[in-house]
Amino acid sequence: MSVLSVSVSSREVDDSLRDAPDNFRKGCIKGYRRAGILVRDRIRQLIKNPPKTGFKYPSLTNRSSAPGEAPADQSGRLRKGVQYKVWRYDLMQVGDTVSYGKLLEEKMGRPHVSTAVIQTFNTVLLMLQLSVDEELRK
Repeated sequence: MSVLSVSVSSREVDDSLRDAPDNFRKGCIKGYRRAGILVRDRIRQLIKNPPKTGFKYPSLTNRSSAPGEAPADQSGRLRKGVQYKVWRYDLMQVGDTVSYGKLLEEKMGRPHVSTAVIQTFNTVLLMLQLSVDEELRK
């Protein structure tokens, strides 16, 4: 019969368990920061990058977006207004800060925030997992 015995001093275990909650929180915050940058940049990319297939108004620089497309980048205010904020280890917000962003997303059918979240969801989860793992191993 083969037997494997492993012995760890209780002091080492106590030390690692004592720091685990703080390291978990630090890992979540680090992961949210990384994820916030990723999602923010994806939203900006959706707004900036053509092609848009809506109507071309003579008074506007770029062709407008059609329903189902991210809004067209006309003045740059929407794109520059996309921000993220990490509030706590369990709360992050990402989205646009302009007054008309919600109108474009929800009422006019120009999804930019929701599309970016869907497109980056699996990567965000992986970033959180890796960041928490990294901190717990310290």
